Amino acid sequence: MKLPLSFRGLFSARSNVRPARPAATKRPSYRARLEFLEDRLVPSTLFVDDDRAQRPQAQYTSIGAAVAAAQPGDTIRVFAGTYNESVDVDKTLTFVADRRGGSVIVDPAALGAGFDVQANNVRISGFTIQDAQGNAGINLGRTFSGAVIQNDVFQDNTFGIYLNSDGARTTVIAGNAFLHNNADGAAAGNGIYSDQGATNVRIVGNYFTGQENASVIFVGNGSTDQAQSNIRVEGNAMIDDAPMIFVNLKQSQISHNVSIRSVGTGIFFGGGVTQTEVVGNVLRDGAFTGINLRTDTVNYPVTAPNTNNLIRNNFISGFGDSGIRLRDGAANNLVAGNWVLNNGTGGDPTTGDGISLENAQNNIVRDNQARDNRRDGIRADADSAGNRIIHNTMLDNGEHDAHDDSTGTRTAHTANFWIDNTGRTQNHPGLLDRIFRGRSGNGHGHDHDHDHDHDHDHDDDDRSEHHHGHDD
Repeated sequence: MKLPLSFRGLFSARSNVRPARPAATKRPSYRARLEFLEDRLVPSTLFVDDDRAQRPQAQYTSIGAAVAAAQPGDTIRVFAGTYNESVDVDKTLTFVADRRGGSVIVDPAALGAGFDVQANNVRISGFTIQDAQGNAGINLGRTFSGAVIQNDVFQDNTFGIYLNSDGARTTVIAGNAFLHNNADGAAAGNGIYSDQGATNVRIVGNYFTGQENASVIFVGNGSTDQAQSNIRVEGNAMIDDAPMIFVNLKQSQISHNVSIRSVGTGIFFGGGVTQTEVVGNVLRDGAFTGINLRTDTVNYPVTAPNTNNLIRNNFISGFGDSGIRLRDGAANNLVAGNWVLNNGTGGDPTTGDGISLENAQNNIVRDNQARDNRRDGIRADADSAGNRIIHNTMLDNGEHDAHDDSTGTRTAHTANFWIDNTGRTQNHPGLLDRIFRGRSGNGHGHDHDHDHDHDHDHDDDDRSEHHHGHDD
């Protein structure tokens, strides 16, 4: 890792020789000693080696001792070994794991977090942080920001990173691996967990596997003290892991992530999420829903529905119930350009749609492809109204391609607008403008319209992810 710019070059480049002034005008001056300026201004590198096998001249055998001796701006380079300590970081420092001799392991056990960061602009790179019992691998304090946590491994902690920030500087979590962080304790089973507030955060290019509750979870209560905004979750891989969960989130982006075989939903909005983009994600073969917009007041500190969000160009396939669900008052969201295929694998008769509107109002569902889902391609329930369902293609879905149980004065006597949609089957004539008569690829398609309606009672059993509160 490149160290901060040194001031040594500034001194060496300047000449100490100046033209002499006449004795009568020469002014007395004070010139600081070069060594004194270096002590104050030039960052130092401190070396830590637990057994001094890799670095015999290392000044310290524990990371904590190096932190105590360091000045703000210094770098602490740690050599291979296992460091059974919880490192309190109260100044701006850079920690670099030198792995040429093997892994650099921080194992705090019951002592606390691997690193407890209570300072701005702290960088931690290359460590394996494990076995924090009842705690996080790294704790980032709420009143600080600018941390860069990069290329670390978090394994077998209660949870990986406790991510909070004041947003004054960008906090970056990049290129890390989060492996089965499920040890007993509050907030167990989460890769990245936040409940005290975080803004101006980038979570980029990380790998998650084996967490049991959430890969990434932001569950601030929506107050100013726990504000959550300007969060970017981008380009991460969640393989055999858990959902991405967001509550009371504003003006953020979840984009180009891959989630395969989630133990729950792919992306879950628990309520109060607004002005957030969900773009270009690949979500496959999860247990519950691909993207679920719900107001879950039982498990999360929310009262508001999810509104004014953009769900665009996602690929969603093979989920246990439905591909995309807009529920519990979800309003003014745009769902556009998504592919939702082969959902409903769990067999629940009350789900299994490509896109479903459940007590959802004034949303736009446009230019989506909904194919081969177990129940309906796009379905609006009796409580959904004012939605505009425009230019979608729905083919080879098990019950109907287009289904609307509402009643009103809009398209086909429903409470919603169905405009320029293509499909084969519908529960009311008029939902489809173009009846596709082509050959069905899987045996679900029909060459005639279905005018009869199949009603199912919705028990609203979401099987949603549980929220584990943190005690701090």
